[in-house]
Amino acid sequence: MNLKNGLILVLCLSLLPGCGRGKTEKSTDAIEESPVTAISGNISVSGAFALAPLAKKWAYDFMKMHPEVKIEIVETGTGKGLDALIEKRVQLAMISRPLLDEERDAGIWVVPVAKDGVAPIVNQKNPYLKKLLRQGLSPDEFQKIFIADKPVKWSEFLDTAGSEKVMVFSRADESGAADMLARFLFKNPEDFRGTKVTGDYEMIKSIQENPLALGFCNFSFAFNGLNGERTDNIQVIPFDLDYDNELDRKEIPFKNLEEAHRSVWLGIYPDMLCRELTFGSLGKPTDPAIIEFLKYVITDGQEEVKNAGLCKLNDVYVKYSLEFLE
Repeated sequence: MNLKNGLILVLCLSLLPGCGRGKTEKSTDAIEESPVTAISGNISVSGAFALAPLAKKWAYDFMKMHPEVKIEIVETGTGKGLDALIEKRVQLAMISRPLLDEERDAGIWVVPVAKDGVAPIVNQKNPYLKKLLRQGLSPDEFQKIFIADKPVKWSEFLDTAGSEKVMVFSRADESGAADMLARFLFKNPEDFRGTKVTGDYEMIKSIQENPLALGFCNFSFAFNGLNGERTDNIQVIPFDLDYDNELDRKEIPFKNLEEAHRSVWLGIYPDMLCRELTFGSLGKPTDPAIIEFLKYVITDGQEEVKNAGLCKLNDVYVKYSLEFLE
């Protein structure tokens, strides 16, 4: 190889790390000045089940681009993730609910990375499914089911002669989904009765195995992120928000993930059941590896959000989040 060709090759290789990176002029300049190989360090992350599958994919892709960075993701639930953050056992928390006052007072800083909704679910083979999809259940009826001291019958809410009892499942962990649904029903997660399960995967499995079961989960688990169709043997039950035992156009159940996401962004689905999914740190992060990881999540990493069944950040959110990191 002659000198001229060698210089051309070196120049081309030096430009490769900037390909496909940040969307703004500022982030592009930063990457050109600091090639990806210069980033190193260890990042520990704990928290929400809703974010964990996506966070693992982000971590895997980021570590491929930055071999000197090691990221560990642990699913513990939002509450335990925040506890670990406050106790400085991890550097980032995955959060699926609004912060409590004491958490804000502890100095937790958050940045949005996706959006999601919480939905009640039943087994697709529920004997009352047709009626449930025709009239839904009101918030008061859901409240009664979830906080009843003794089992209730499906017939109490659907005006039928059946004697089958509702098999209720709620969450054992400090779940953002449970917190959101409880607030919507003007209760606390501790008020929920029924069989306690940990995480969305266990919730889905429990509903799939019991035709008379009722529980709740994040949209990202109720639908398949790759094809947008409902998760096998799972059906989202709509809210009868006007209490008339008949679903109107805005209350009709989602057929697929695209409809669910559209309802979230357009404000059709109850706002109290929609939430930002965030990453949190103790104070604004200063570690270069953490900052670059969060920038990746907010920009290029958004391509993985839909595949995970979550709502991507829109352009306004991306701009806001990047500015928040500066």
